[in-house]
Amino acid sequence: MTGELPDNRAAFEPSQLAELDDPYPLFRALHSVGPSLKTMSGIHCVVGYAAADTVLRDSRFRSGPLAERFRQLLPAGAARDELSHRINFLDPPNHPRVRGLVSRAFTPGRVRDLHSFVARKTEELLDGIDKQPAGDETIDLRASLAHPLPSLVISEMLGVPLDDRDQLTEWTEAVTPLLGVQMPREGLERALEASERFAAYAAELLEERRRHPGNDLLTAMVQAQDGQERLSREELLSLVVTLYSAGHRTTRDLFTNGLFILLKHPEQYAAVVADQSLVPSAVNEFLRFETPTQYVARVPVVDVELAGSAIPALTPTLVILAAANRDPNQFAEPDRFDIRRNEGAPLSFAAGPHFCLGASLARMEAEVMLAAVTHRWPRLKLAEPQPSWWSSGPFRGLTHLRVLPGKEN
Repeated sequence: MTGELPDNRAAFEPSQLAELDDPYPLFRALHSVGPSLKTMSGIHCVVGYAAADTVLRDSRFRSGPLAERFRQLLPAGAARDELSHRINFLDPPNHPRVRGLVSRAFTPGRVRDLHSFVARKTEELLDGIDKQPAGDETIDLRASLAHPLPSLVISEMLGVPLDDRDQLTEWTEAVTPLLGVQMPREGLERALEASERFAAYAAELLEERRRHPGNDLLTAMVQAQDGQERLSREELLSLVVTLYSAGHRTTRDLFTNGLFILLKHPEQYAAVVADQSLVPSAVNEFLRFETPTQYVARVPVVDVELAGSAIPALTPTLVILAAANRDPNQFAEPDRFDIRRNEGAPLSFAAGPHFCLGASLARMEAEVMLAAVTHRWPRLKLAEPQPSWWSSGPFRGLTHLRVLPGKEN
């Protein structure tokens, strides 16, 4: 990405976010307009923290119309089936039913049980980096740690063969553009084909779990029931894709984006090295300062008054999480990175009924990686001051993170 800020802030359109390396100057300008604004295309954007939190918790704002959008815009096939049944885009009564059944499988205990696996795999990956030839000092921590670790974890949790994780990651990355503000022209066929392939893979995997149950999340979801209620085939297939995608990409970008900013503040990196109790608050600041999921969408089903703005029923409404996390009315000096900040939770995992199911898992993985990296490499430095960024759909992250570990000989 490169991109320039629009000359006229009133002409801002959410699709422009995909073109900006640094969207935060734009967010500052939008905050000066107000917590909520309507764009020329008719999309309503929410950038204030309080207004965003309200939308995410208000039952008048629904996700179901987004599922209908996919049913209308996509051809019949796996992509339309998956997205129109995705848990993110369900309304009552289906959403509480599906989330309740999944929550029975996605328990805090299951996340706690994964901690030792996460710690062990992190150390194995770091050991592999340390074994690089002596003359090869620069390493890409995104490629060598932040990318493989979450894919190993979600594969282990779901019960997906570890050898298949690269293929599954490729498919989920191909589908991501479908989640953007506009339906993509470029890459559409690739996204549709990837959806078909992943759906066929997931169907085979689920059938295998029915025949041979295991001690994994896939088996738990297949067996989950509440009275006579079970997850349908379409819901199960959609959950496999959603959980694998969300469990990998967003955790990777959470850690990579955050560690980059931390290394741009070496005194704060040194503080974490000296005091590992700062790790959780540092990860919280990662989430706030460089939010990996920039926005989520909702649609009001009735006319709504929000922060002084009238939003007519059925107006597409974009909650820009990354902007809300830099709201000066919520966070003191919001553009200052501070791992000791104690001003409440950012909205990076959303809020309300659609609060991210995997939030505790993502935090745990990021904390384990940060603790391990700061312990092993107390003098870690950036090898380049300004790496490049990518954006796909609502997601934003670094393409790489090259560092110098400062290893002792």
